[in-house]
Amino acid sequence: MSIGPVNPIEMFRPDQALTRLEREESAPTSFASFLSQSIGQVNELVNEADQKSGDLAVGKTENLHDAMITFEKAESAFKLLVQVRNKAVEAYHEIMRMQV
Repeated sequence: MSIGPVNPIEMFRPDQALTRLEREESAPTSFASFLSQSIGQVNELVNEADQKSGDLAVGKTENLHDAMITFEKAESAFKLLVQVRNKAVEAYHEIMRMQV
């Protein structure tokens, strides 16, 4: 049994398939801007959790379930941010230990 010839596949051109807006949204961002944006998002989650905590304490809201979900989201996001920071610092120290 023999294998037949492989037909060439027409090349996909992503620049023709994407609109200008889609290209701008998918453009790579720098690590610093990504990190800054992530820190801002974590800060918003922590501020939202603080607001829900204050509302719960003064009796503005009685929705404990929603408040706990907000707390857990903020805690998880903060823990992830701390781990990313730890890995970045560890990588920095590793680079500094390299001999040139």
